[in-house]
Amino acid sequence: MIDFINIEGDVSYMSKILDYYKELVGFLGLVMGENCEIALQDVSDEKHCIVAIANGHISGRKVGSPLTDLALKFIKSEVWKEKDYVGNYKGKTMNNKILNSSTFFIKEKGKLLGMFCINIDNSKLIDLSQEILRLGFSGGLKLPSEAPTDFSTIQLSLDTAPTETENFFENPEDIVDSIIEEFYEEKQIPTERLTQEEKVELIEKLESAGIFKLKGSISHIADKLMVSEPSVYRYRSKLQKMKQGMD
Repeated sequence: MIDFINIEGDVSYMSKILDYYKELVGFLGLVMGENCEIALQDVSDEKHCIVAIANGHISGRKVGSPLTDLALKFIKSEVWKEKDYVGNYKGKTMNNKILNSSTFFIKEKGKLLGMFCINIDNSKLIDLSQEILRLGFSGGLKLPSEAPTDFSTIQLSLDTAPTETENFFENPEDIVDSIIEEFYEEKQIPTERLTQEEKVELIEKLESAGIFKLKGSISHIADKLMVSEPSVYRYRSKLQKMKQGMD
């Protein structure tokens, strides 16, 4: 099933470019089959960026779902200015299914308009490979010492592939929560015991992840840290002054 959403705002030339890619979403979703998710993301609205998706059952996303954590980092780091695409990196769904993911950057006149993403679920192939290996070994088959015995551990190694894992979320708040929870686990301390320095460090982590590009992120972060919204702005200001002092 393929879902679409109308692109609001500037409906002229830029919108027509994304409309062209919408047609590709349906075409490739049909050709590649049910184990391949195709998603078109409009970066003008990070909170509801997916404007077309085929085989969304793979990641559990739908039209209106937000950008992923890694997509936000792509935008923040401006890697799209240097590369046309990033391919064959690891994605992880909300139910911890591992995907082989790739992103093509849609650019026009020096601006990033959107991202065309392909996420392949190889779990059935991996399960089949494991079963073949099991049957082979039970029948006395011997493989060369360098041959893999666990296909689930094989990782594609390409120069364009980031080392980070892309996580798929249904709501933008989930992206913020995952980063904050990861920070707490690293520090091994509860929320109420965060010092001001640790809060600034967490804000820096959120900043580097591009979280503040999400509309409404300030309010949600303030609630999670149990501070006021002005406090979050002050932490960001302090972080900026610290960075300027290092320059």
